[in-house]
Amino acid sequence: MKISSKGYLKEAFILGFILDELIAINWLLIVIGIKLPSILSGHIGSGFDYQFAMYISTVFMAGWGILMLWASFKPIERRGLMLVTALLILISIISEIIFYSSYLSGPVFIFGFCKRIVLVLIFSSSYFISIHSQKKERR
Repeated sequence: MKISSKGYLKEAFILGFILDELIAINWLLIVIGIKLPSILSGHIGSGFDYQFAMYISTVFMAGWGILMLWASFKPIERRGLMLVTALLILISIISEIIFYSSYLSGPVFIFGFCKRIVLVLIFSSSYFISIHSQKKERR
């Protein structure tokens, strides 16, 4: 079965929504004091400062997830958000490598790193495939 570029883009937006909300839930549990590793890095932090940072992150992650859901209703018109999302994920990967590579390590960190690389590939490919398809339709 062949999926359209619009369908692929819509599914990528929905995937982004689901993953963002799962991460937000994970971080919210950390905020309320449950000692869990962060889904993205595997880090188990402690203290009020860490919980406060996770609270702010939770709010933004939940908001970005809602933005992804909103974009899924008109995926072609809002596909630019997919490219922005892919770039932000890529920046988060690069930042962790530059600033936290000695602090974060192990299989959980590597697994989180690999998950985000796959997401960058899915999100950026959905964007570029939709651009390519639109150019082909115009010919």
